[in-house]
Amino acid sequence: MPKSPKVMTEQELINAAHHLAESREQFVKELKLSMEAFTAISDRLRTFSDYLDHRDKSLEQRMVLHNNVMEALESLVKLLSENTVTLNQNTDRLEQFLKKFETYFGTDTGLEYEN
Repeated sequence: MPKSPKVMTEQELINAAHHLAESREQFVKELKLSMEAFTAISDRLRTFSDYLDHRDKSLEQRMVLHNNVMEALESLVKLLSENTVTLNQNTDRLEQFLKKFETYFGTDTGLEYEN
């Protein structure tokens, strides 16, 4: 047999309405706190995103500087190599000149005179 619905008194209806209003008010408070938390998280994420953008720009600038230094070092290595080759050629020429000089004028032995 179906159960008949319970008939509420006026006071019970008023109490139920107060309870419903309090529950609704509590729900709104919780919803507001949740929205504040989401807003705070969103702000933190935006700040972190700005930080990462700044870091990426800084890394990009460092890479450009690094590449410039590497190019300069490569140029310096090339210049030093060319300088070494020229120095070796000049040393060889000087040695040949000294050999010719010694053939014409003799060696420097016996030239240690004191002034």
